[in-house]
Amino acid sequence: MELHKIIHSVLYEFIQAYIPDADLSTLDDVLLFYITGVLEDLGSEQSVEENLDVEDFAEMLEAYIPGFAEIDSVKVCEMMFNLASKLATARTSEIVELKARTKEISLKLPTPPSEPPPAETQCLKSQTEGATARQPVSKWESQEQHLLEMFPKCSLSDARSALCIAKGDIEEAVRLIIEGDVQLSQTPLNVNPGKSISSVPDQKLKESILEKYMLVDRDEDKKTHRPLPPKEAPKKLVRYHGNQVVTTKGERYQLVKKDDEEDMKKTYVNLKPARKYRFH
Repeated sequence: MELHKIIHSVLYEFIQAYIPDADLSTLDDVLLFYITGVLEDLGSEQSVEENLDVEDFAEMLEAYIPGFAEIDSVKVCEMMFNLASKLATARTSEIVELKARTKEISLKLPTPPSEPPPAETQCLKSQTEGATARQPVSKWESQEQHLLEMFPKCSLSDARSALCIAKGDIEEAVRLIIEGDVQLSQTPLNVNPGKSISSVPDQKLKESILEKYMLVDRDEDKKTHRPLPPKEAPKKLVRYHGNQVVTTKGERYQLVKKDDEEDMKKTYVNLKPARKYRFH
């Protein structure tokens, strides 16, 4: 983008003047988009003073270029004002160039009729109306083709809507597209369906942003995850043991005693004191 080239060159000269040893390889698209957004509404010295927060701007660039925060804020404001003026001049020259191209194309086109057909009747005319209706349709299609040549990002439906709003006046349609009154669709409809637009650059930009700014939890990798021990199984109660009912007292289940429990009872020591007998 031409605007990004202007921003990059101005920043390069400014930083080289104050920080000669700075590493300018860190000036990526993210920073250029940020500076473009800051300069979006700046066009005069008063607007620079009102809308530009020099401290936040210097803090942002300090993360990319160490030592930028030490530059005088007055110098930073002057640089931003000059950059805003250059961007405004570049936008104006681009608009003037587009208008000059439209005038050249309009001179090559035949003059439109004094009363152009309405948008509704022009868009809904069919080929069965005879040879009298074919001539306006061919002019309409030629105007659409000229709009598509002037604006490569413009789709066929956008060109038709602009001509319908402008009532067949190609100069008015060009003005509507330049000023943004007609919103251009993201993907042109007249693109060959066999060729799909690749999203590899967007994916690479997304991966670079994630790699640079994504938070990675290093402590999580050092943790050793140990599962909880399983709960102890409840004691197994049986109703029948050795083909015999365990008890006849009405209980449905009875805990089966192990043989080693009786052997262990023999090892128990009774520590109760002996009873004292008193003779009368």
